Amino acid sequence: MKKIIISLCVLLSSTLFFSCSEGDNPIDYVLENTQNGGGNLRTIKVDNPSIATGDANAKFQVNLEVQDANDGQNTERIDVYVRFIDNSAGNGSNPKTEALLKSIPASAFTAGTRELPFATVSVSIAELKTKFALTDSQYTGGDVFVIRLAQVLKDGRIFTRANSNSNIVGGAYFNSPFQYNANVVCPITESLAGTHTFVTTNMKAAGAACGTSVSGSVVFGATATPGVYTISDLSFGMFGSSCYGDNPAFSASSRVTWFCSNLIASGTDQYGDSYTYTIVAAAGPTITINWRSTYNDSGTTVLTRQGGANWPTDFMR
Repeated sequence: MKKIIISLCVLLSSTLFFSCSEGDNPIDYVLENTQNGGGNLRTIKVDNPSIATGDANAKFQVNLEVQDANDGQNTERIDVYVRFIDNSAGNGSNPKTEALLKSIPASAFTAGTRELPFATVSVSIAELKTKFALTDSQYTGGDVFVIRLAQVLKDGRIFTRANSNSNIVGGAYFNSPFQYNANVVCPITESLAGTHTFVTTNMKAAGAACGTSVSGSVVFGATATPGVYTISDLSFGMFGSSCYGDNPAFSASSRVTWFCSNLIASGTDQYGDSYTYTIVAAAGPTITINWRSTYNDSGTTVLTRQGGANWPTDFMR
């Protein structure tokens, strides 16, 4: 894995050099030689990552750079699939299986900044309610709308998260997860941005017990969206402990979102793995989080808020 990443970095550096003299995009050579002329949808910016309750105009929206071996011209459309995860037991059980919501044709793409087209994927709560026949009372904070994208090329090939490697899905350059969680959130009353301290125990690496405990700090960075924060380490020190001795679990897409009585991790770490957080206890300035990744790493973290301030009362419910 490390050799592959190093080779990719060298390749990108080389192609960047030649692009100055030949006018080619660095992505051209990379795609031709790493994906057999395939494609990916590079995340430029997630404008609206969550859906707030009580807002009839709420929507999820992400801006993408359409990449393929022909500067985006091989892409015919982007198919947008959605499903609904009902995590709130108090209003009945209304999960919905995945369904095709709509397709975005190449004719709707706009000119990008690097000779590659941009595509905007916008999914409104109105569209979701109609597709799934949901009423306002059937979704609430803690529920999740999953938006999955499929890049359909003109030759019939389809690229999704399922057939893309970790460099494509979670890499800092490509950052093309093909899937996003639009968390249903409650109104935000304060900022959780800050440098918080942690103690992580009960650590397991790929399901096997490792280490004893690790302590340190994690940064929740403010973003343009209230309640959504960058997070400097999705594993709360576990990656840097004796379990792995690795860099913090982080990529450009790593986020944590406050919704009602929980924190939701989104995006991926540098290896393309996503995380699930569950707050199991809360009192004053501390909350206890059980967490697990799709690689089956896990741990229990006691997180103390910066300056000893109390966490929101929602966490105490």
